Amino acid sequence: MRSARVVIWQRIAEVLAAEIGSGGFEPGARLPTETALAERFGVNRHTLRQAIGALSTAGLVSVQHGRGTFVRPAPLVEYPIGPRTRFSEILSRQSMMADGELLAARESSATVEVAEALGLPEGTPVVVLEILRRADGLPVSIVTSHLPAARFRGIDAAFRETNSITAALLTFGVADYTRRSTRIWTRMPTPEEAVLLRQRADVPVLVKESVNQDELGQAIEFGVSRAAGQRVQVLVAS
Repeated sequence: MRSARVVIWQRIAEVLAAEIGSGGFEPGARLPTETALAERFGVNRHTLRQAIGALSTAGLVSVQHGRGTFVRPAPLVEYPIGPRTRFSEILSRQSMMADGELLAARESSATVEVAEALGLPEGTPVVVLEILRRADGLPVSIVTSHLPAARFRGIDAAFRETNSITAALLTFGVADYTRRSTRIWTRMPTPEEAVLLRQRADVPVLVKESVNQDELGQAIEFGVSRAAGQRVQVLVAS
């Protein structure tokens, strides 16, 4: 029975998290009462409280005794554009905790766009990493990172160990790197992007293409980031 109860409250938490992420409950909105939610899901209030506790731990809601449970406003990440951009450092300066999850890794042939960005012949093998980045546990961006396979084959394992592209590059001898170029625009998210970013499908994502280079000026990474439009603002220093 205990196992069944755990599955039930986890499922309730997943349903409510999806509704919050899709805009079913706006930031600052109060959730229905415990009694109403318990009736909706056909569970007792103890099971419902376990689900709400999980949402609170994840930073999605705030439980205010005597007032109710409220959806937390999404943290706004200020992302500066400059020669040195490190996701963990950017969040640390804003008193946020950075986290990265490797969603997928594969080896592919460089397309015309990727080859041009990295200064490689078209069709050259590249390692492709799909990374979900979070701030204080909330998804803020999905990054597709392309790196020359001849130099960085196996970097996916290094990323799994370190949870950081900067630390993973260091294991391959890249002590420092800088931003060569950045291009930014907006578009509507794909259904998969909306789910991963926990945002509504009718809210644009901020797309950022960038090329990073090592200390010798050699291009080492071509990245395409899709950021939650309501959670990230770009800062361009003059």
